[in-house]
Amino acid sequence: VLEIDPVTLALVWSYAAPNLYSFNISGAQRLPNGNTLITEGTTGRVFEVTPEKAIVWEYLAPPSTGPRPSTAIYRAYRIPYGWLPQVARPKELPVARPDPASFHVPG
Repeated sequence: VLEIDPVTLALVWSYAAPNLYSFNISGAQRLPNGNTLITEGTTGRVFEVTPEKAIVWEYLAPPSTGPRPSTAIYRAYRIPYGWLPQVARPKELPVARPDPASFHVPG
């Protein structure tokens, strides 16, 4: 993910990680809080990173059903709460990171 100054063409900010690759249907959006929302489209992953490149949260799309199952997501956008006046703004609370040694997904 690259942020390039459109006037000087200088690299302003970048994000890279092992296995972060999507040959199409992806995107990035700078958020008002300075974080960046990244869509890794072909793998169906959406995540948010801080300016210091720490992952804040991520979503992995479940496989679709049908003759050609896929996890692809074209693009994701964070929209302001003001765009949804019929929905009350939820209280945002931090979620503690689970301990990897004891965390497991039931199978």
